[in-house]
Amino acid sequence: MEILSIEPFLQTPEINFNHETGTLYLSGKCYPADAIEFYQPIIDWSKEYCKNPAEKTTLICEVEYLNSASQKQLVELMLVFKPLHDSGKKFVVRWRYEEGDDDILSVGEFIEHELEIPFEYQEVQF
Repeated sequence: MEILSIEPFLQTPEINFNHETGTLYLSGKCYPADAIEFYQPIIDWSKEYCKNPAEKTTLICEVEYLNSASQKQLVELMLVFKPLHDSGKKFVVRWRYEEGDDDILSVGEFIEHELEIPFEYQEVQF
């Protein structure tokens, strides 16, 4: 399995998913023209990863902006990891949001509540 690395672009986030360390990093603005097309290889990689995950998996989401289509795909991505958490494996989402950005914080809280996956919240400066 290879590390999944996607460079950020105007409307898409940086992706750096490392299967060896279990650190999965998504950072930036998320409003691609076709969210399903953008997220599909990430979801596919994640499904393969979950067959043989690291001892601890941390999904770091450092979101500056997220449109509704990307939010839906991000939920789909997190659903791939839900069986890890449900089976007792160490899985956490670290939700980083810009200082004072209550909208992005609320999105994280909503997803956490809906999926029943543990989130850690970190207010940061971009």
